[in-house]
Amino acid sequence: MRAVENPITAIFDLAEDVGAQSPKIRIAIRYARVVIAFGLFINAILILVLADAREFALLLTFAIFIMLFVRRWLSDVGSRSVLFALAITAGVFDVLAFRGSLFFGLILVPFFFLGLVTMGYLREISEFFDYYTLRHRIVKSVRDADPVAHIPDGTDATQRLLRFLASRNTEIDVLLRTPGAAATPALLQGKSRMMYEFDAYVHRAPSPLWQLLGFGSPGFAVYVKSFPHPPTVTDLKSVRRAVEDVSAATKVPPSRVIALWREEGDAKLDDDAYSFVTQEVVATRRLGTTLSCSLQSIAETADGTYDFIPFIPELGSGYAAPAQATSTTTPGS
Repeated sequence: MRAVENPITAIFDLAEDVGAQSPKIRIAIRYARVVIAFGLFINAILILVLADAREFALLLTFAIFIMLFVRRWLSDVGSRSVLFALAITAGVFDVLAFRGSLFFGLILVPFFFLGLVTMGYLREISEFFDYYTLRHRIVKSVRDADPVAHIPDGTDATQRLLRFLASRNTEIDVLLRTPGAAATPALLQGKSRMMYEFDAYVHRAPSPLWQLLGFGSPGFAVYVKSFPHPPTVTDLKSVRRAVEDVSAATKVPPSRVIALWREEGDAKLDDDAYSFVTQEVVATRRLGTTLSCSLQSIAETADGTYDFIPFIPELGSGYAAPAQATSTTTPGS
């Protein structure tokens, strides 16, 4: 078929088509969630009005809602199964609360239960499209990115790198000029009370809604740690441990963790360090949501350019995307 003479081009065209349709699909999902939520509200009112034991029905209906809502925050399969079983049990007793109007209970309670489960699946579908859209933007950015990154002027390696990041990312540029948003160097305390030193720390605070409920903007943080030599896997593990400890204390997820060094002579990352930066991630967890990013090696080369392992495209936002999407290694790196 002529449409797939070039499979790579066909795949990109297909991704462009899906990416173009994803906003409409996300809007449809949002409308569906609103309609179902309104239906659940009416359903809950009918349960309270028609049940003979209203106080008992109110308690059980609220318990079903809480258990299915809390279930989404749990990553352990066993715990999720236990809560699901408890919600079903509460639903059975909720039906029995109708007594003489048992027929209505057999209709209203199962629909309430299934509506909550459907809301959960719609949320997962919405998150999938968010992830797909982000991944599409990243792949497109990698494809369109300038393969050569020249080192700007600066007093030291850290200042040069920050100037480079600001030139590629307007949000970083704004934060570097915002009082209190950047520190060079930075001495940060982790949740364990340990103190960690970084050569640069740039952050945007999360929204109050994210801090309380896990919704809204999570904020982000950029960490830079300089090394006089190619970082070893031990160095990289130490950096990851420090960032995860600080993130647990600040509640600000990392979006960029950079090990910065200067390439001189035949200095290269060893195989273990290379595998670490291309396969491992730095992660933080908040109210059931895990945000992760790659730990990136950036080397100043003798020809005045940067060598990135892995290559991470600039999307204009510091949001900490899933590392599966952000970890893209350039050929020859």
